[in-house]
Amino acid sequence: MAALTTETQARRILDRALALVRAQKGAAATASLDHVHAGNTRFAVSEITSSANVERMQLSVTVQLGKRVATATTNQLDDHAVADAVARAARIARLAPENPEAMPPLGAQTYRPAKAASDAATAALGPDVRAAAAGAAIGAAGDKTSIAGFHEHAARVRAIASTAGAWGYHAWTDAGMSCTARTPDGTGSGWAGTSSHRAKDLDAGALAKVAVDKAVASHKPQRLDPGRYTVILEPAAVADLMSFLVGALGARRADEGRSFFSKPGGGTRVGDKLFPETITLRSDPTDAQLTATPFDREQVAIAPATWIDKGVLKGLVYGRYWASTKSKPVTGQPDGFILEGGKATRDELIKGTKRGVLITRFWYLRSLDPQTLMVTGLTRDGVYLIENGAIARPVNNFRFNESPVQMLARCDGMTATAIAGGMRVPTLRTNEFNLASISEAV
Repeated sequence: MAALTTETQARRILDRALALVRAQKGAAATASLDHVHAGNTRFAVSEITSSANVERMQLSVTVQLGKRVATATTNQLDDHAVADAVARAARIARLAPENPEAMPPLGAQTYRPAKAASDAATAALGPDVRAAAAGAAIGAAGDKTSIAGFHEHAARVRAIASTAGAWGYHAWTDAGMSCTARTPDGTGSGWAGTSSHRAKDLDAGALAKVAVDKAVASHKPQRLDPGRYTVILEPAAVADLMSFLVGALGARRADEGRSFFSKPGGGTRVGDKLFPETITLRSDPTDAQLTATPFDREQVAIAPATWIDKGVLKGLVYGRYWASTKSKPVTGQPDGFILEGGKATRDELIKGTKRGVLITRFWYLRSLDPQTLMVTGLTRDGVYLIENGAIARPVNNFRFNESPVQMLARCDGMTATAIAGGMRVPTLRTNEFNLASISEAV
């Protein structure tokens, strides 16, 4: 596998592009370079079905002429291709209408990358390791189930620069694996998955065993009527819903009255207690396992931050333009979210539930109402009725209509966190969760 672009090489390429912009009167620019080496192996019906290694390179140049802005990209890095990308961006910028929200390029910034974000063993990973992982998963399936899954990994570089003096370079790795097991009659299905910046953190056999055990346990589900239930959501389900909440933290939508975080009559709900004291949400781009980057697409340096502190909304996300209109500090787009967990175990949450539903994960989620953060979706790959503190039997899947706001507001128990959906989140128990209708899906 060819080496990734070094910081010296990236600087040379971006300096070449920016020098061409500086030569044009009144022009300014930002530029970025992304280089990825990735590999993946897919398996299904208990055999490997595909394997691929991919290399991608992209140079992006954004030229700004006053308030006129345009971007051009290329995957060729010779002198002619770089010059052509700059010329295309400049030509389109001259034709573009003025953007009243355009901000000038940032000057020098201090970026704080995660320590040890790039793992050498993961960067060197080949198809033999992926095949072994697939083999371990297939072996764990045995004769009880048929198993399918996906193992992927990547080594990445992103470099950014501007004509005003900004410069950043970040190298990192990521890896992930998921497995879905089905019983021979097709009535039972189980899933497990995780991710990290290190491939060695992925235990293929252990993941597959979780998926297989769930599939066997969900075999021949019985009917359970729709309704509002106490539910225990495993990390994948929690992360799915939390993605809608963290995506709604933008200050602009709140200030304009278009968000759950808007205050009736004007303003935002920053400073209001919206959740129980057990709820704390923060972001930490220096957490290497969450594979976050230390700068966003506006080249803003991203720092660790707390958004909800013991139930109180502490802040909202400000991009450069909106921060300038409101005289607020620029936060940049946060990355590496963590919903802090509790001290209970999954078994203790189940034991403390008189009657409820255990849910493995969700699928096909869609937003219904941005002002309440109401979301709809389907349960999938293992749904179980809990009675008198024990799992009683597998039950059918459901379509749900619920908000992550209410999920947190009604939460009364959490485990320690696990990585799911690019976040750290716990398994949690919440009440009055609206399982609105039965789904025939497995």
